[in-house]
Amino acid sequence: MTIRHGEESATHFRSERIECMNGSWYFAVRETHGMLGPFPTRQAAQKAACAYIKDIESGRSDVEALSNLRVLMKTLSSK
Repeated sequence: MTIRHGEESATHFRSERIECMNGSWYFAVRETHGMLGPFPTRQAAQKAACAYIKDIESGRSDVEALSNLRVLMKTLSSK
């Protein structure tokens, strides 16, 4: 493994971005340094995470992506 410029070590740990806590599902994002949710199922959390990533990659700000996510959360939780 190569060490990236500015990093002291090549050891990095990746964690699952989707987690279940107290029966509800959440996904982690770097922009807010926290977990977003709750979602009723793992699949709903995965769908929301994909939508959030798509928004960020398309150039939307994290505020816009979070706003779109809140709409999606309401839709997913009502199913």
